[in-house]
Amino acid sequence: MERKKKKEYIQDAIIDGIFSLLLEKNWASLSSNEICEEAGVSKRTLYAYFHSQDEMYLELVKRSFERMNVAMGDAMTQKVCAFDKIIYLGEAYIKFMLENPREGALILGFDEKRYENQYEKQVNEIHLIANQYELMHLFRELNLNTTVFDGNLAVFLWAHIQGIAQLLHSKGKWMEEYYGVSIENIIEGQMKLTRQMLGGLK
Repeated sequence: MERKKKKEYIQDAIIDGIFSLLLEKNWASLSSNEICEEAGVSKRTLYAYFHSQDEMYLELVKRSFERMNVAMGDAMTQKVCAFDKIIYLGEAYIKFMLENPREGALILGFDEKRYENQYEKQVNEIHLIANQYELMHLFRELNLNTTVFDGNLAVFLWAHIQGIAQLLHSKGKWMEEYYGVSIENIIEGQMKLTRQMLGGLK
């Protein structure tokens, strides 16, 4: 095996091992012994590839954003109007967060200010990936009116979509029983309201 491929293989084994452990535990509760056992590596190998737990954490965050972007990218390939692209993007985000709670927790818990001084390179890499589908960028890409589709609207839409995702994650089962509809129908209803609101901004 080539040296570069071997390095990638071992690094992937470590990160995949941590993701497996995160099915049962949160990041803060994991020990290096557990990580080594799950990944099938020694401590010496672990810290040869990741010099600190912070480096491991940042790699987990980076890969979480990359996985989310795959789902977002699928939504963006739809041949629909600009407003529907925004809707599909929001729907993809909500579903990703519900279906991938490990990655969702890492994405939502990431505080770049805590790491930007010591790990500037890693934080910048994450920043580029995380902002690939940022709404202000999307508004410009879709050639929408910048006097209407500005930062305030981006924050409003982001808060709405993020709020739905968190609410369904924490209260989804209760909401299904209380409102008598499925989570899928709740998402559909919220996206319909969002589409109606965006339609009024034309």
